[in-house]
Amino acid sequence: MKKTLFLILTFFLIVPSLSAQEEGYAGYTPLFAPEFKAFLPDEVHETSGLFFHNGRLWTHNDSGGKPILYGLDTTNFEVVQRLTLINAQNKDWEDVCTDGENVYVGDFGNNKGKRKNLRIYIFPLSAIPAEGDANITVDSIRFSFGDQTEFEHEKNANDYDCESMFATDDALYLFSKGWATGTTRLYRLSKTPGTQVAEVVNGFDSQGLITGADYDRESGILVIVGYVNKVWLPFLYLIYDFDDMGTNLPNRRFELHNYLGHQTEGICFYEKGKCFLSCETSPTAVSRMFSIDFRKRIAKDLEKAKK
Repeated sequence: MKKTLFLILTFFLIVPSLSAQEEGYAGYTPLFAPEFKAFLPDEVHETSGLFFHNGRLWTHNDSGGKPILYGLDTTNFEVVQRLTLINAQNKDWEDVCTDGENVYVGDFGNNKGKRKNLRIYIFPLSAIPAEGDANITVDSIRFSFGDQTEFEHEKNANDYDCESMFATDDALYLFSKGWATGTTRLYRLSKTPGTQVAEVVNGFDSQGLITGADYDRESGILVIVGYVNKVWLPFLYLIYDFDDMGTNLPNRRFELHNYLGHQTEGICFYEKGKCFLSCETSPTAVSRMFSIDFRKRIAKDLEKAKK
């Protein structure tokens, strides 16, 4: 009963900002609706990261799950392949990405801000078979945040949690999940296995918790997903012409008021200007998959930029 009342009150608190959004205030863009594709099978009810390869959508569960990447058929979104990562543990997997050569699995969930065993697992994209399950041996990057000196925090009250990662040709990037401030920092890492320190290269007032990201190397467009803490309002950012020092942040924000209560987690490009977006099971919604077509929005923005 208390949860229901909270959602009703939250809805009425948010609705007034919708009219401002539709009129273009505060840098927001008009509302649009991602397309619902399917409810996800129980096997991936905690879907947390996404990447697309060989016609399949790949995902994983987060904290405490098996060290498995699940390949989903993009027609019915059922699990059709399973990749078990050898020499890996799923302490708290939060995102996965590829640079076209390797796959990177981020074991860096850090709700309490006290982890000192942050890792990114690495294996060649070519190790994924066209069909069938497989066991894959992985290498890893062990890292720490260069600006973190304090490791004692209350749960969900720090800015050193992390749930999003993307790869460019030259580096890996992580966005922090700012429980304490609602902002985010952008960290940069080499893609070389070994021990590293993630250094801050940028950041911005994300006005919410960043939970996923993907980078289209062909277009140079970065997409980011997250939700507003305690309100469960999903949002997206489109960032054009991202460069390898992260200087172009941010560009355009979308707030998904129609999907209030969804815990948006993973996002990835699967065609030029088109993305899959996943939501994990939460107190207000079961896990599901959406698709988003940004092509018209991108075309309009790029045309406007020429004028």
